[in-house]
Amino acid sequence: MNMDEKLYGLPFIGWMVKRLYGYFRNNIAVTDFMHVALGFGLGLLMTEKGLTFFSGTALGIGIFGHIFAFIKGR
Repeated sequence: MNMDEKLYGLPFIGWMVKRLYGYFRNNIAVTDFMHVALGFGLGLLMTEKGLTFFSGTALGIGIFGHIFAFIKGR
């Protein structure tokens, strides 16, 4: 049993992880971009108070990407 199968078996969120991975497996570039944007937004949010617009935009891209992946996943 690999790590993915263990995550699929988690109660309450296993089916969500399975849907997300279904999309992530087929769209590597989009997945990488949304995770980089999410990390960039979190980093800006924690370090710079004056760049909240940019950090919010990057966080929004990352969160919207995960919602999109959940909707499109199989």
